[in-house]
Amino acid sequence: MFIELVDVLRCPNPHEETWLVLAAEQMNERDAIEGTLGCPICHAEYRIVGGVAHFDRGAHRQPRSESHDENEAIRLAALLDLTDARGYAILVGDTGIHAPGLRDHTDVQLLLVNPPPGIAMGGGLSGLTSAPASSLPLAAASARGIALDAAATPQQLDAALGVVSAGGRIVAPIALPVPRGVTELARDDRHWVAERSSAPIASGFVKLHRRE
Repeated sequence: MFIELVDVLRCPNPHEETWLVLAAEQMNERDAIEGTLGCPICHAEYRIVGGVAHFDRGAHRQPRSESHDENEAIRLAALLDLTDARGYAILVGDTGIHAPGLRDHTDVQLLLVNPPPGIAMGGGLSGLTSAPASSLPLAAASARGIALDAAATPQQLDAALGVVSAGGRIVAPIALPVPRGVTELARDDRHWVAERSSAPIASGFVKLHRRE
């Protein structure tokens, strides 16, 4: 787990949003390989094992069947618009199999949610596990983009929208309808890609001043 990504991790328990505190046991340069994340509000603890933060409480994950394809890695880099090194992007489920190849085409930090087995973390790759039906344990509007795999559900798409910043990209299977709050940019026979619209302005009192 890249040390700077710890700042965007959030406790998934139902209370006010808070960052997590890292107690690192093994570091490799700027990556936490082993350690514990602690919530200062509910005192829940989440283990980091092999660079993967575990938030799923033992939820079962289906084995992955997709294999790495260099062309698919290049395609993902283009769809997510990873043309500079700012921020981080999220690869969910099967899309994570292309993460090592994607690192050859971008310097953006990649966060793999429920990563496929056998993907080594570090060197720009971090991971976390999360129950499929739950929201993502990440700060709102913090990611520059997210790619969902073919098994994604409408609930996972809703969770994805919550963590992508305004102007960020969402890549999703065409089986999912394009939701409100995004602008569709393109689609083919497998995916649509859209851009997150600006967050709505919160309502409230506006102080008016008399023009002199």
